[in-house]
Amino acid sequence: MKELLRRLSLHPFLAFEICLASLFINILSLASPIFVIQVLNRYVGYGFDGTLITLTTGMLIAGALNHAFTLVRVRLASAVNVGPDRMLSETVLGCLARAKMSTLGRVPPARIHELMGGIQVVQSGYDASVICSVLDMPFFILFVGATFFLSPILALITLLAIGCSVLAGWLNIRRGKRMNDFMRNESVVHRGNLANAISGADTVRAFGGCGFLTGVFQTQMDKLQQIKRDMVQSGTRGQAVLQSIAMLLRVMVYAVGAREVVAGSMSTGGLIGASILSGKALAVSASFMKSRAMIAQAGQIMGSLQEFVRQPLESETGTELKGYTGGIEIKDLGFAYPGSTGPLFEGLDVNIEPGNIVVITGHNGAGKTSLVRLLLGLIDPGRGQILAGGVDIRQLAAPWWRKQVMYLPQEPTFLNATIRENICLNNPEMDKDRLDRVVEIAGLKKYLDTSVQGLEAQVANGGAELAVGIRRRLALARALSVQGSVAVLDEPSEGFDIEGLRAMDMIIQSMVKAKKTMIIVSQDMRLMQRADIIIDLGNKPKPNVLFPQKDAEAKDTQPSKNESVQ
Repeated sequence: MKELLRRLSLHPFLAFEICLASLFINILSLASPIFVIQVLNRYVGYGFDGTLITLTTGMLIAGALNHAFTLVRVRLASAVNVGPDRMLSETVLGCLARAKMSTLGRVPPARIHELMGGIQVVQSGYDASVICSVLDMPFFILFVGATFFLSPILALITLLAIGCSVLAGWLNIRRGKRMNDFMRNESVVHRGNLANAISGADTVRAFGGCGFLTGVFQTQMDKLQQIKRDMVQSGTRGQAVLQSIAMLLRVMVYAVGAREVVAGSMSTGGLIGASILSGKALAVSASFMKSRAMIAQAGQIMGSLQEFVRQPLESETGTELKGYTGGIEIKDLGFAYPGSTGPLFEGLDVNIEPGNIVVITGHNGAGKTSLVRLLLGLIDPGRGQILAGGVDIRQLAAPWWRKQVMYLPQEPTFLNATIRENICLNNPEMDKDRLDRVVEIAGLKKYLDTSVQGLEAQVANGGAELAVGIRRRLALARALSVQGSVAVLDEPSEGFDIEGLRAMDMIIQSMVKAKKTMIIVSQDMRLMQRADIIIDLGNKPKPNVLFPQKDAEAKDTQPSKNESVQ
């Protein structure tokens, strides 16, 4: 409810207009019972057609005004939500795009999917119909008061029915909250297993995992179906209770009212009018409780979204260095994943001069890709610093730093966009000549020439449907689109055929000539022989840092055993 009031407070004039429209709508709703009372008491009693014509004309005018005010109110209430709904979407999606991977990576993908879907739940929980029903609730006093004017005892019966309906609605909201929590948790688990089965389709077939998955899914579906049945039964019971209350209210109004009519303290028209008024008061309260349930569900999701967006974000307003040439200094760097028994590495110290070739090596799981992600600023070190141009990369503006690094990941993924948009992702202003050059250098031209749409071909499923070699070439073109001073290549020879390896060698040679700082994850002995620095993460816990060329020069300057030292 606080969120709804906050949205209204953002537009005080609109809120005033909506409240004014609600007042007119509810006052005009009195026209129907007044019309019935007057027709039965005056026209039926006296039979004067002029009275009937006057009453009917007035009722039609009141109905037309009520309709007009209702349309205006819905439009105004919808306008209230435009800004908050857009801000909510932008905030959540902005957090998804900018949250630090060290925290975002701990959130299960299925949970993220559930939260993204929750945006629509929040928007539905505060839509125009909900706002209108909430603002109508105070006017139940108007209908109860009108009923009291006709018969105090019928007004008391109406108040009792409203109290029962509010209590039933509140209990239904509490049950619904618990069931929604169960459904949400089970759905997250089910979505995670389903996504795993889809991404590992080959594994399921090649290793006979169908039976195992069938058992897992069947168990989960049984749980979900049971929760759904419980939710349906709970909702049906709640609806049945409200219908029973409405029926009992009508019975009691007519039973008690009939005695008053017989006793002469109430007219027949007054009895029917009181029935209409009491039904309207109960309908307003029932509609409010239904909206209250939607608000409660939206509030739950809103709380989860607010917790999600509180994650630390990458800085977009940090330092931007002028004339950066590619120097990187690593000081006492250490990193460990949460929950691990020890660090991947620690105490790493190395000074990378502009134009140096650095090869990172080590066994599987030694932390090579983790070190690359640290250098990119995707995750934060447990201790130590990575300095670029003498500034800690955590203090740099993340978009600026990413434009300094030509990054080729080991397992590239892409956005569901065109090939052109994926290549130009970090350099959207790239001109056609450079784009064509990048495509040619990356060896992607031959593939594009065989495609009907060429650069406008759509990449689907994050590029999973593309052949491995094409994915690597597309990732290479994306890396080359950035004219940075640093190149980070994670296993650059992996996934390429002979032609691709030849192209990769030419690219590395051209980067060497251009004095680019190159950081390469590889076990390739040829690259190690050309390296200025080798970081061996296989040595635990402190990696070995080797300087092959300096060591070779030092060895060449040492006298041989057969030479005498002068």
